[in-house]
Amino acid sequence: MCQYSNSPERRPRSLNYPMKRKKHPSAILALLILICVVAWFIGTNIVSGSAEPDNLISVNDISDYPYYPSSPERITQTIDTPAFYNATIQTFTFAELAAISNDYLLLVNPDYAVPDYVFGDLARISGYVNTLNPDILLNEDALIMLRVMFDSAASIGFTQFRVTQGFRTHDYQQALYDQMAGTGLAAQPGHSEHQVGLAVDISYHGVNIGNSVQGNWLMNYSYRYGFILRYPQHKTHITGVPFEPWHYRYVGQPHAYFMTRNDMVMEEYIAYLRINREISVFFEGVEFTIIYLSGEDEVVEIPESHLFWASRDNTGGIIVTISESDERGRY
Repeated sequence: MCQYSNSPERRPRSLNYPMKRKKHPSAILALLILICVVAWFIGTNIVSGSAEPDNLISVNDISDYPYYPSSPERITQTIDTPAFYNATIQTFTFAELAAISNDYLLLVNPDYAVPDYVFGDLARISGYVNTLNPDILLNEDALIMLRVMFDSAASIGFTQFRVTQGFRTHDYQQALYDQMAGTGLAAQPGHSEHQVGLAVDISYHGVNIGNSVQGNWLMNYSYRYGFILRYPQHKTHITGVPFEPWHYRYVGQPHAYFMTRNDMVMEEYIAYLRINREISVFFEGVEFTIIYLSGEDEVVEIPESHLFWASRDNTGGIIVTISESDERGRY
């Protein structure tokens, strides 16, 4: 908002206090309008390279939020979602949601280790995407969306994306960690996203993916397919991992959209959900309700006509995603 400078006393215009002659009033007015427009433009949350500037999500400023709320406020009462269309309501407990978790939002970093259970739904990537190693494994849903993403890139001429890494066993991660000791390029065994089958390393033949139009395309559009750049350069102080322009993580929609459009890494996103408890996100014409549950005494009520899925976050909570559409595709 433009404001005029304050003066100690504003005297009324009269014959005793004639106005000073103004030079070029139209030019001054145009300058004031220009200043207001520029100030408004800078103050809005516009993402560089955005494909849908009209669909930006408005979120609260999280700069003052703690990195990880150590003692989030517990909500013991039932968390209700609106009974849209007077639909029949079904109630799910924390334990029931954990039992059907797809684990797409598991946080794995230097502070949170890979859970000690077996991950299923891994598929061999040969036949899906280009790779130098056809035996690489990846979560099946992530692999399907990776193929869609590469097909989309090929439609504009980017035909040489390659997968170099996918799922890793603990032993493989240990060997890699020992080989790269001291470089910071390999996570400690038990703390690598590759061990949950949701992370993929991507290269492009003959170019540095961190400094290329192909790499920029991935950074700007991978969210459409449920992927995020996991370790951006300006967030290393939060992730604790050096910039890795090749490392993409599948989180599904609408989470990839929300994180990318609001410049959040997973650590920030989960902290944001823990504090806000429930948010709404619009993605491709569908409204999603995202609810965070942090205790086993919590339940969530969901209209029977709505699709939903749940994911543990590996910090003790569960993230429930509810779609108000009866057709969600592979989110």
